[in-house]
Amino acid sequence: MTDLPTEEDIAQFAPFNDKFVLIERIGEGTFSTVFKAKDIRLGHKNARTVAIKMVTRTTSPMRICEELNFLKLVREEENIIHILYVERFEDQIIIVFPLVEYTDFREFLEVSTLEDIKWYMYNLLLAIKNTHKYNIIHRDLKPSNFLYNKNGKKGVLIDFGLAEHEKSVKTHIDQEEKKKTTSFFRNSLSRNLKPPGFYMDDARPPLKAPRAGTRGFRAPEVLFKVHHQTKKIDIWCAGIIFLILLTKRYPFFAGADDLDASVELATIFGIREMKKAAKYYERTFKTNLDTVPMERISFEQIVGSLNPGFEVGFEAFDLLYMLLDLYAEKRITAECALNHPFFANMQ
Repeated sequence: MTDLPTEEDIAQFAPFNDKFVLIERIGEGTFSTVFKAKDIRLGHKNARTVAIKMVTRTTSPMRICEELNFLKLVREEENIIHILYVERFEDQIIIVFPLVEYTDFREFLEVSTLEDIKWYMYNLLLAIKNTHKYNIIHRDLKPSNFLYNKNGKKGVLIDFGLAEHEKSVKTHIDQEEKKKTTSFFRNSLSRNLKPPGFYMDDARPPLKAPRAGTRGFRAPEVLFKVHHQTKKIDIWCAGIIFLILLTKRYPFFAGADDLDASVELATIFGIREMKKAAKYYERTFKTNLDTVPMERISFEQIVGSLNPGFEVGFEAFDLLYMLLDLYAEKRITAECALNHPFFANMQ
């Protein structure tokens, strides 16, 4: 997305006009708008091009402080965006970053070879490793938040707006949630039809749990509303990106909500495995859709069907299975993934 700044943008940015000149909009989210701009603090002759994140005025001050603290923690790390400085005028805050030159993800997806994918995933996992070592969960890993330059073989992780510190947990389930369950029982047409697709009757209040992130990238424990979530939700996101790269299908999952997303997972992992995973998370999973298989479909079958003729190899599939494990505790760490044979001779 590239557009000229609007009149409203220009008005909001007025307090900073003596330091920066807006060029164009290059991104927009729920809590901010990102601009390409010129930093003229050292004069127009010495101006450099930067990226400026203008935080939405209604954003929680606590959220802004947390993002800045996370960015400060990781500012020296490889493959993570470096914050240059922050400016504030009354309730308007801007965060200034270096401008990153990157390859559009859809263009990369169209032309990428297995070697290109290898470099992309190596950079992504390195960024995740360097984030996780500070006990930070990014929570919104997706292609648009990882700016990868195909020619330079380098990628940069951005946008820590939804990041959180991982809480110390002894068990994988919140003890207070142990007696609660949630059922997923639906038909894909249930918005418009009555049975056979319907929700099971349940008078209990719905479960609440962190569910930040983007549709299509949420891990099973997020969909099952497990209260305590760990860094492994980022690993799941990396696995989804890997699956997208191997199948050349983007988005791979496109469910409208978490219930749709759980059914989409079942079409790959099968009802049997989804029920086991639900039990592990002390939830229940049920579906009456006859199009959902009982047994899982292998990733080899999926890639072979969606991207026929693309030579992948055992190592890639082995890593994919380790990234996309339904059980959070069994998922590989980013550090271990970087030492996987798929990345042999890349260090």
